[in-house]
Parts: sequence; C-alpha cells; structure tokens
Amino acid sequence: MYAAELVNAIRARTKASPPYFFGCGGEQMRRSGVETQVDIHNLAVLGPIEAVSHFMHLYNALHLLVKEAENRRPRLAVLVDFPDFNLRLARKLKALSIPLIYFISPQVWAWRSRRVHVMKEIINHMLVILPFEKDFYARYGMDVEYIGHPLVDRVKSSCHREDFFRHYDLSCQLPTISLLPGSRTKEIKYNLPVMLQTARRLNWERPMQFLLPLASQLSRGLIQPMLAEIAPELPLKIIARDTYNAISHSHLAVVSSGTATLETAILGTPLISVFRISNLTWIVGQYLVHVPFYSLVNLIAGKEVVPELYQKEFNVDRLHAEIKKYLDDAALRKHVRMELDLVKQRLGEGGAIERAAERVCRWLEL
Repeated sequence: MYAAELVNAIRARTKASPPYFFGCGGEQMRRSGVETQVDIHNLAVLGPIEAVSHFMHLYNALHLLVKEAENRRPRLAVLVDFPDFNLRLARKLKALSIPLIYFISPQVWAWRSRRVHVMKEIINHMLVILPFEKDFYARYGMDVEYIGHPLVDRVKSSCHREDFFRHYDLSCQLPTISLLPGSRTKEIKYNLPVMLQTARRLNWERPMQFLLPLASQLSRGLIQPMLAEIAPELPLKIIARDTYNAISHSHLAVVSSGTATLETAILGTPLISVFRISNLTWIVGQYLVHVPFYSLVNLIAGKEVVPELYQKEFNVDRLHAEIKKYLDDAALRKHVRMELDLVKQRLGEGGAIERAAERVCRWLEL
C-alpha cells in the first residue's frame, strides 16, 4: 500500500523522465507500473514460527531479486517494512554497491535490537513513520528522518453519524461497538470467537449494537460461519468497504493489535487493543520482545492510554470488564479521546508520502 503510493508520488514528481521500478510487490504495485518479479502475498506470514514453513518461498524470492539487481544495477533500492526478508536482501544489495533507503522501519526498537548494528553498516538513509523511531536510530549514529505517518492523510470519516446510522438501519440511541479481529485468516480465527462471545454476553445485559467492518471478501467467508455458531441472534452489522466510518461513529472499538489501532486512534474512537497468536510464537516472543507496551497507541503516548489484552488475558471475562468500564463512564471516554488526539498530533500533519518521495528523488538527483 505505502510502497505503491510512494511510487505514484515519485512518478508525479518526475513526469518528464520517471525512473523505472522493479522488485517485490502486489497488485497495487503493478497498477502503479512496477515490474514485480516476486508477489508479496506469497511471502506474507504472521510470526517467526509460521515463517519456517515458508522458508523455500523466501529463499527463492531473495535469490531472484538479487539476480535481477546484479543484471540491472539499479541506482537505488528502497526497502519497505518486511524486515526479516528485506535485511537479508539489503546485505546482498550492499555488496553490489547499491545505495539503500529504508522506508517504514523494522521494529528493531521492540525486538532483536542487535539488528540495528547491521543496519548501521548497510542502510544509507532511514525514513521512519513513528515519532519515537528517530531518537532510537539517532542514538546509533544512523542517518534518519521522521516524515510523519502516511495514515494521517488517508484515515478520515466521510459522512455524518446520523447519515451513517440511517444508511445501515442502525439506532442512534444504542451503544455501538466495532469489532476488528484482523484481516488475516489466523488473526480472525484467534480473535473473533472471544469478541463474539463477549458481545453476546453484553447484549444479554443491555441493548446495544455491534459493527464488524470487513477487511476483504475472504473475511466474510470466515466470519459468517463463526457468527452463526457463536452468536446467531447478535445485533451485528457486517460493514463492507466502510471501515473508517464504522469506527468513527462507534462509541468504542475492540481492535486486533497493529495498524488498525493507529487508524482507530486517528479517528478518535476509544479502543481496546487485543490479540492472540500461536502459543509457540507467544513463548518465543516473550524472550525476544522488549517494550513497555505492545500497542502502538500506548508506545507513541509513552503511557497506557488504552487497555491491552493479549494471549491469556484476552478472554471473555477481561474483555467484558474493560468494555463495561468504557460504557459506564462517559468521563473516561472523554479523557481517552483527548489522549488519542495527542497521539494523532504526534503522527504529524500529513504529507508523509510526499516527503518520502522528495527524499528518494533527491537521492536519485531527479
């Protein structure tokens, strides 16, 4: 997504003589005119344990991209996120004397922090999108710039609350809770059952309504059988292609930890950050991850602004209790909204992709 936007922004700046792009990407990258030797969707995995089964896909993709770089000798390589793959690729490209810009930092500030020493040797310039990342890399003497977060430009509500509720035949009088279990199959299977069981209990206690924004058509095929089995009578609307309005007009959102928590924060909706992963991945992660919070919202705030319920703590009793706190305390909801506004301010005023494109063009002397 961000990579395709970056390509489009670079092309807009270099209309007379745009650079040629090739590498790894998906459909959005191809629509942006990138020649993709490797499809990113074939490489996506949820955690380090899951990555083992994808080893040959990763190895073959790495070999192919390095071979293309040897043959084509690009003037610059821009690496976007995906650190376990990209840092291996970066070593190979550095050996070919290809300059490297890393856009969207690996989370080395959270786990396996020794990687930063390797990055210092091979990465020419860092373009980071989280405010605390600049100080982290600067401590290691890296060339780093904070450009703001691209989500600030894209995450917006596009209609009034009354219009949204009328369109989806919802009641403006009832508490409204959005459930966002994630977009990947495993995330949905781990997260959605607890969300639905909790929603069912809440609905027994008082009238309310629930929204479930769809991440994709794939999600619908997973969600509907779970809904029919766990909570067939639940007053829940599946919302397709209208996620930001659904979140914005909810009193509260239960959100799978990750980018969606930042989107919810930008929209100003109080949230509870949750997730479950495989037990083996969780156990390994306990030895590798060293951060005071797992939620990006809390990390940016530097304190606990929203509740975090992870692994065993993410259960019906705990989630039920946290939701009731929000619903029963208007002052708490107001306070959290104020804190979320401060988080949004720290993410910048917009224009992150344009700034990244300007820096890339500067490197290319375009």
